[in-house]
Amino acid sequence: MLAETTQPVTLPQRKKRSFLTEDFVPSTWELMEPYFKNLQERELLSLEDLHQWLRDWSEMEAAGGESSRWIYVRTTLDTTDEAAKAELNNLYATILPKITVADQHLKEKLVACPFAEQLDKDLFFTTVRRIKKSLELFREENIPLNSEMHVKQSVYGQITGAQSITYNGVEMTPKQAEVYLRSSDRAQREEVFKLIAERKLQDAEKLDELLSELIQLRHQIAVNAGFKNYLEFRFMELGRFDYTPDDCLEFHSSVKEVIMPLVNQLSKERKEKLGLDKLKLWDLMVDTSGKPALKPCSSTDDLIDKTIACFNQLDPYFGERIEIMKRMNYLDLGARMHKSNGGYNMSMPELGVPFIFMNSANSEHDLITMVHEGGHAIQTFLTHDLELSAFKETTSEIAEVASMGMELMSMEHWDVFYSDAEELNRARKNHLNHVLTILSKICMGDSFQFWLYTNPNHTVEERRNKWVELVRQYTPGNIDRSEAQDFLRIGYQNILHFYEVPFYYIEYAFAELGAIGLWRSFKRNQEKAIEDYKKGLALGYTKSIPEFYETVGAKFDFSKSYLAELVEFLQDELKKL
Repeated sequence: MLAETTQPVTLPQRKKRSFLTEDFVPSTWELMEPYFKNLQERELLSLEDLHQWLRDWSEMEAAGGESSRWIYVRTTLDTTDEAAKAELNNLYATILPKITVADQHLKEKLVACPFAEQLDKDLFFTTVRRIKKSLELFREENIPLNSEMHVKQSVYGQITGAQSITYNGVEMTPKQAEVYLRSSDRAQREEVFKLIAERKLQDAEKLDELLSELIQLRHQIAVNAGFKNYLEFRFMELGRFDYTPDDCLEFHSSVKEVIMPLVNQLSKERKEKLGLDKLKLWDLMVDTSGKPALKPCSSTDDLIDKTIACFNQLDPYFGERIEIMKRMNYLDLGARMHKSNGGYNMSMPELGVPFIFMNSANSEHDLITMVHEGGHAIQTFLTHDLELSAFKETTSEIAEVASMGMELMSMEHWDVFYSDAEELNRARKNHLNHVLTILSKICMGDSFQFWLYTNPNHTVEERRNKWVELVRQYTPGNIDRSEAQDFLRIGYQNILHFYEVPFYYIEYAFAELGAIGLWRSFKRNQEKAIEDYKKGLALGYTKSIPEFYETVGAKFDFSKSYLAELVEFLQDELKKL
C-alpha cells in the first residue's frame, strides 16, 4: 500500500507584490517599461535604498521570468500550437531584446553604486561576480543575434515533436516505441529500431541545416564579444569560474582511462548473457536476465503516486512537494503525439512551484527521469524564500547534484515501485551500471561540442565523420553497427542540448561525481545526509560550487584519482546487490 502524505498540504500562493501592481501581467514591453524606468532613475542614497532597489528589481525579474517560462512550456506541450509559437517568437523578437538592454543598464547601475561594496560579501559574492562577467560579455550588436538564436532553437522541438512511427497499426512517438526495444523478442526489437531510424533519417538534412545555422550564429556572437570562438565565450557566459576547458579535456582523458575498460567489460558481459554472436544496436536496452522488461508503474498517475510515496519515506517534505505539484496539475508526464522530446523541471520564480515535463512510456527509465526531475523540483521549493531571484539561479553543476543525488538516494525506497525483491535488485543494478557508464557518453558529447565550435566552418560530412570517430572512442567496441551506418552518423541529432542549450553537458559528469559522493555520505548516515542535502539545496547560488559540494557531503573534484576512488565505491556497492 502506498504511504499517504501525513500532514495536510497547503497549496502555495503567490507572495504579495510590493513594487508591481497585483494585476500586472508582463505581456508587452510597453507595460514593463515604466517599471524599468523607475529602477533606472531611482536615487540610491543609502545601503537600505540599494537593498530595496534590488528587491524591486528581483520582483520584476520573477514576474517576467514566470510569464516567459509558461510561454515556453506551452510550446513544448503541443508543438502544433501556432498561438503559443507566435507568442514565443514575439517574446524573443520584440520583448526580450528590450529587457536585455534595460537589464544591462541596471547591472551597470549596481556595479557603479558606492553602496554595492557594503553588500554582504558572503551572500552577494557569486551574484556580483556573475553580473560583472555579463557586463564584460555584453555587446549591443548581439541582441538581434540572440533573438534569432532563441527562435531557431525552438525549431528543434517542432521538428522532433512531429516524428512518429506506425507499428502494429498504432501510431506512436519514438519515445513510446522504446518499450519494444526492451522486448525479449529480438526480431521485434530490430523491426522497431529500424522503423525509428528510418523516420529520424527523414529529418536528418533539416536538423543538420538547423544546427549549422545555430553554430554560425553562436560563432558570430562570440566574435562580436571579442572571443576567438564560441567555446571560449560560452564558458564565460555559463559562469564557469571553477574550471577551464583544459580541465574538461583532462577529464575526458581520465574517463577514457578509468571508465572505458568498465564500459567494454559490461558490453562483453551483455553479449555473453544474451547469447549473441553479434551485439547489435537494438540489443542495448533489453534486460540481460532474459526476463520481461522492468515496469515500475502502470500509468503516469501511478508513477506520480509511487514517487510521492518513495519521497515521503526519504523525507516527508519531499513527498509533500510532489503532492503539491500533483494537486496543481504541474506535472505533464505522458508521451503523446506533437509533444516535444525530453524532460525538464521548469522553475517558476514568482509562485515557487515548478512544472515537470517528461515523456513517460511506463518504462524503467521513466522512474529515473521522474526522481531526477523531482530532485530539481525540491531545490526549486527550497530556494523560493531566498530574498532575490538571482540567488535562486543555480549553476548546472549545482542543480544536477540535486537531481542525480535524488536518483541515488531514492533507491533506498524503490520497493515502492518494485514489490518483487528480484526486480528491485535488478533495477538497482541497472541504475548503478548506468551511473558507471554514463560518464563516457557525457564526455563524448562534450568532446563533440568542443570540436563543433573550435571548427565552426566544418561541413556536414565532416561533422558526421567526427561523431562516428567519437562513438568509436567512447562506446563499446564490440557493437556491430554495420546495418545502421546512416543512422549512426546522425546520432547527435537525438541530443536536445546541442540545439537548445549548447555546452550544458559536462556538468552532468561533474554533478554525477558529486551525487556519488553525496550517496556515499548517505550510506554512512542517512539522516545527516538528507539534512545536508536540504541545507545545500537551500543555498541556491549564494555560495561557490566547491562550497556547495562540501555542504552536501561531496567534493568538487574531477581528478583521475578521485574518479577512480568513486568508481571503486560504486563497484563495491554493486557487489552487495
